[in-house]
Amino acid sequence: MQDPNQQQQYNYYNPQPSQPPPYSQYSQPSMYPPQNQPPMYPQQNQAQPYPATAPEPGSGQALAGVILGGIGLIAWLLPLIGYPVSITGLVLSIRGRRSFSRRTMATVGMILCIIALVLTVISSFIGIAAYNSY
Repeated sequence: MQDPNQQQQYNYYNPQPSQPPPYSQYSQPSMYPPQNQPPMYPQQNQAQPYPATAPEPGSGQALAGVILGGIGLIAWLLPLIGYPVSITGLVLSIRGRRSFSRRTMATVGMILCIIALVLTVISSFIGIAAYNSY
């Protein structure tokens, strides 16, 4: 016979299968909403993507003019390279002035290309004069 003061021993290694508690209105929320019920959070407005806008005409040409103007400031030492680089950069800078947002960049490219073109012409004359003096 068991002693009433002795505690009941539980078998921890072989637990008895138990039934899950019945669903009640006040139970802990599960990870998924119950079936046939709407979600508990309100629907949020989905952000509409912005319509694609066409690129501004001349913006790429303004950037190309600045890059070629910078290259032209180095290429003036060799007139064979300095002429095409600075003239192409000048044309692209002039065409890039159509852009409203990059008009200043196109102007900077145009000034750099003009400086490079003047230095290329001076370098050409110095080279021709040096060649003729020998």
